[in-house]
Amino acid sequence: RKNVHPILLEKIDKVLAGMKVVGFPMLLTDGARTAEQQHEIWRQGRERPGPIVTNADGYTVKSNHQLKSDGYGYAVDCCFLDENGKASWNMSFPWAAYAELCKAVGLRHGIKLNSNTVDWPHVELKQF
Repeated sequence: RKNVHPILLEKIDKVLAGMKVVGFPMLLTDGARTAEQQHEIWRQGRERPGPIVTNADGYTVKSNHQLKSDGYGYAVDCCFLDENGKASWNMSFPWAAYAELCKAVGLRHGIKLNSNTVDWPHVELKQF
């Protein structure tokens, strides 16, 4: 939550509250990132095992998670909490409902990583 733009925090808090009301509690997992943190995520699927999860390497291509000139990050990622209260990105959760609620409060949801993939946990302020 540190260094995430306050308008984004206000909007995502509404989304998380709404999802909890309908029985699907969620958690903000990623907010503002340094270039180094972004680069580590970018390395996945390229230099480390796992699927590619971002095209933003943190240096050449910056993520909206990274701090802008005003000192704020303009993107966050969220996940669901399972029945044991543990973070889960399982696709059996209502990701489409989360996306629609994000859009309803004025956030941009699911920036496409490529033409075939939606980043379900990701939301950001529309103007950026």
